[in-house]
Amino acid sequence: MKSIWRIITMIPEYRGRLAAVIAGSALLGLSSTAIPYLFKAIVDTIAKLTSHRIEPEQARAQLVELLIAFAALRFAVVIFNYLLARQADSLWLRTVSTLRQRVFDTMAALSIDYYERTRVGDVMDRYSTVTSITMWLFQLSEGTLAGILQLFFGISLLLIKAPLIGALMLVVIPFNFFASFRTVSRIKPFRRNWHRLIGIMAGLLSEMVSQMATVRSFAGERAIKNRFETLQREWWDTREVEMGLDQRAGVRLNLVNAVAVTASVGVVSLEAFRGHMTVGDILLVLTLTQSLITAVQPITRTINTAGDVDTSAERLVELLANAPTVLDAPDARPLEHIDTIEFRNVSFAYPGTDHPSLEDVSFQIEAGKILALVGPSGSGKSTLIKLLMRFYDPTSGEIAINGVDIRTYTQASIRAAMGTVLQDVALFNDTIEDNIGFARPGASREAIREAAEAAHADAFIRGLPDEYMTLVGERGVRLSGGEKQRVAIARALLRDPQIIILDEATSALDSESERLVQEGLNRLMRGRTAIVIAHRLSTIAGADRILVLQHGRVLEIGDHGSLLKRPESLYAKLHTLQHGRQPIEA
Repeated sequence: MKSIWRIITMIPEYRGRLAAVIAGSALLGLSSTAIPYLFKAIVDTIAKLTSHRIEPEQARAQLVELLIAFAALRFAVVIFNYLLARQADSLWLRTVSTLRQRVFDTMAALSIDYYERTRVGDVMDRYSTVTSITMWLFQLSEGTLAGILQLFFGISLLLIKAPLIGALMLVVIPFNFFASFRTVSRIKPFRRNWHRLIGIMAGLLSEMVSQMATVRSFAGERAIKNRFETLQREWWDTREVEMGLDQRAGVRLNLVNAVAVTASVGVVSLEAFRGHMTVGDILLVLTLTQSLITAVQPITRTINTAGDVDTSAERLVELLANAPTVLDAPDARPLEHIDTIEFRNVSFAYPGTDHPSLEDVSFQIEAGKILALVGPSGSGKSTLIKLLMRFYDPTSGEIAINGVDIRTYTQASIRAAMGTVLQDVALFNDTIEDNIGFARPGASREAIREAAEAAHADAFIRGLPDEYMTLVGERGVRLSGGEKQRVAIARALLRDPQIIILDEATSALDSESERLVQEGLNRLMRGRTAIVIAHRLSTIAGADRILVLQHGRVLEIGDHGSLLKRPESLYAKLHTLQHGRQPIEA
């Protein structure tokens, strides 16, 4: 239950209202005990009348008073129950909304390394538990606590009216709680395992949906289905063991409760035979006994459910316990302009790995210049960009902007100064207008259309059925590669960044699309600092400086012409492989 308590501590502003709901539940529990007592009084009055121990007028007056009291209590319970339900529902809506927002804010603040090592489906499964956890908490506060208070009042009354039965209930009821908690502790490992499997299955489903084109192109439906079926069978086996333990425990409890009720009936019968109980006493004791057994069953079910909820809360707490690994310094200030960027002996290894992705990298780029990054896959080009955008901090060395450590500036202002166009363009499942406008919230439609025109995207957008209101689908699947790239360029143009980062922005396009995209890129880079990652050397022949990386180290630095003049250089060898002996003019 520690994890559930941790969740409760995350919403402290609602504790007062939660206490009010609990207090209302206590009154309902007390009223549930008072009703059988009124039944007893009514039956005793009728019994006295039928045995001529009371005059009809007196019996009539007592019955009218008792019926009025009964009706008033019932009406009060109905009205109070309605008001309590409204208050509880309102409180639940506020609580679930607040907790969702706090979980979302935490997820938005986590550093990029968390998402690079965690399955999307697992994250979504943890997030989805917010509703079930808060719903259980309010079932506990609204109904279960009222049931517990009803048990307390009922046992107290039984100890007065029928001490032997009260003592029996005083043993049986706690035994129900003890057995339920013991069952929860026994099945918790199984619940933890099937929650883990649900997260894996959700991740597999998410990957299949997002990569459906790849799955279909390799005819991989059967392979991925087999993986899912294997996980499903493991989940089923785990769940079956857990349900078996739970059901057997339930049968044992029901047998104990049946014995307790039977014993109570026997005791009442014996006491009535001896003349120690009136008819109303018999009704009161039996009604209380049955109501106690009836009330304890949903409470034990809530306890059993608590094990599942606590496991869900444990997974949610694990998510919330992750802190950002890259933080702004307390005195960090906004970055207003960029004159120079310098890497000073920068080395970096990804968390959990010993192999460095960058080693002792040093270079400098001035404002308005184009820096190209070249090298084989795995040479550290993308890692260098991640460090510049402060997705990670260097393991050693320093990145300086305007001669000052990059950590002097806020992360948001650093990234706000940059615009990216990647080979794999990520678009939201929204309209083209909203995808472009994402770069500058609140931008006017005119500004969005001007950016699209500059990116050579306006023509194809106006040819779509809904033009700028066209939905692009998940990750932009309804657009071609060239169309997605031009939307990405329009988005970068609307942002009006100081630095442009291009990562193989044209490598997967046909000739006509590449021409249009390249024209948009040229307009985007005009007058701005640009960092270009490229495998096709023809696209970076005009770069001011070219940085050649290999195994995380800077192997060569120069421009296109100077690097080609060194036949032994890696750049010259790569150029020869791509273009033969004929040089590409800048």
